[in-house]
Amino acid sequence: MEQLKPAYNANKQSSDYSLLMERVRQSSFDDKGRSFIQECTANQEMLMHLGENDLATLVLASQQHGLISDSLNILEWTNKQKPELQSAWKFHLETLQMLGRNEEFVRVKALAGRFVPADIIALWEIPHDKTGANEAPPQQEVAEPFLDMRRDEENVRLFMRLFRGREDAFARQWSDKNRDKQGYVPVRHGMMPSDINDHLHGRKTYGIYLLNSEDQVHTGVIDVDLIKPLRQADKYKENSANIRRESIYLHQRIQEISKEHNLTSIAEVSGGKGYHFWFPMAEPVEAAIMRKALQQLTAGLTEDVSCFTLEIFPKQDKVSGKGFGNLVKLPMGIHRGSGKPSWFVHAADRERTSQFEYLGSLNPTNPDALKKLAGTHTNAKVIVHPRHAKWAGEYPELATLSTRCSMLGQIVASTRTGKTLSVREEKILLGTLAHLPRGRHLLHHLCSELPEYNRPLLDYRISKVRGTVLGCKRIHSLLEQHSSDLPCSFVIQGNGYAHPLRHIENFEADEPKSEKIENLKDALLCLQTAIKQVERFM
Repeated sequence: MEQLKPAYNANKQSSDYSLLMERVRQSSFDDKGRSFIQECTANQEMLMHLGENDLATLVLASQQHGLISDSLNILEWTNKQKPELQSAWKFHLETLQMLGRNEEFVRVKALAGRFVPADIIALWEIPHDKTGANEAPPQQEVAEPFLDMRRDEENVRLFMRLFRGREDAFARQWSDKNRDKQGYVPVRHGMMPSDINDHLHGRKTYGIYLLNSEDQVHTGVIDVDLIKPLRQADKYKENSANIRRESIYLHQRIQEISKEHNLTSIAEVSGGKGYHFWFPMAEPVEAAIMRKALQQLTAGLTEDVSCFTLEIFPKQDKVSGKGFGNLVKLPMGIHRGSGKPSWFVHAADRERTSQFEYLGSLNPTNPDALKKLAGTHTNAKVIVHPRHAKWAGEYPELATLSTRCSMLGQIVASTRTGKTLSVREEKILLGTLAHLPRGRHLLHHLCSELPEYNRPLLDYRISKVRGTVLGCKRIHSLLEQHSSDLPCSFVIQGNGYAHPLRHIENFEADEPKSEKIENLKDALLCLQTAIKQVERFM
């Protein structure tokens, strides 16, 4: 530990501790920062030269680092050496009251009475026996500022644990709106808690270089960006239905695949032109392993969407030369180019408290799970995650179509999240699922999640379905998918044209049923749907 050396001016008898106090304010919340604060609190020469505000700063820093006894020692020393400072007496009494140290409180209060008028001291103390039934306990009111500080400290620690990068450098985002340009500049020192606070409060925006000095990463990122042609307002509006549907699909599939492989995935609206999916690790792993694992996770998803591009970070296995490697903007900040904040999709809301409550509920991924995925072959069989096993067991046709047909998978994902369907999306569901033997049952299951669900009307629309199954080309045309590599290719057994239901093994058109059987099945379906509707609102 380097010794505390104040900056001296040869022409002055007193020392200038302003630089030292700045270090106190910037101290990191780790063992090194804690030791530094302890050394400051023990330096009585330094305490003698500090003003009222600096003393208060040192006391607060001690409490933030959990050094309660040290903070009380500073206050005790200040009361003796500078009894004229009423703020120190007040701070001392509030701290003792917060800690419930009644005997010490009485002693210090008696000492304060020698230097501070009794009527002022009376204002500092909150009598316990005057608290109303609906009021917060006095100790809680006094402790609230300290609890807020401790909560902020814990949030910063949580943030720095989940979103860690290179140890000796990070990057600051800049934006020149006049020239419509933006970028990052390196900051050549380790990230401090004060930097995180600036980022979280929107004063500055930072990004992290993912690879550390040993070519390892603490987190990986899947960057989902809207393709350039759709970033123009008119094009975005024109393709809004496709963008919405693909966005829901990507979120659902990435989360499902992540859970299947025991990976923690944190979905974030980046504030720019898309989304980030973060994969924090309990321990650092080789960058090559992270890249391979995320490549396996996204295998096939790129072909399923046309409005978004998927990019994996880190892009490199090692940092060469004098470069810093790939960087990603940290979450919960303001994008300097768009001016929009970023936020986590699966938190209760966008309030900071809810965002951190969500982060606190997560456990970083065990490296073994990531290594296992990294060693998986790309042609491995798709497995439904256990949390969706029940759904897949009850509706195997939907599970199969969702994983093998990207277009139907996107529409099914929308219905499962309760999003309103467009007319074309509804037409595609009717033109395909209604031809399955359990078509009515499947359609009622999906549509019962929608806000505009009308059972008699849906039955009427199903009854009007005629002819053959809607083909792949027609589906892609309805969804305005004009890529040259569409429609999806698969081996067609026998004669016929390509349509999604060919993914269903042994698919045959539904045979006509007797009216009695149809009525009984209809009654059962009505009952099942009614139960489901009631459960939704319970």
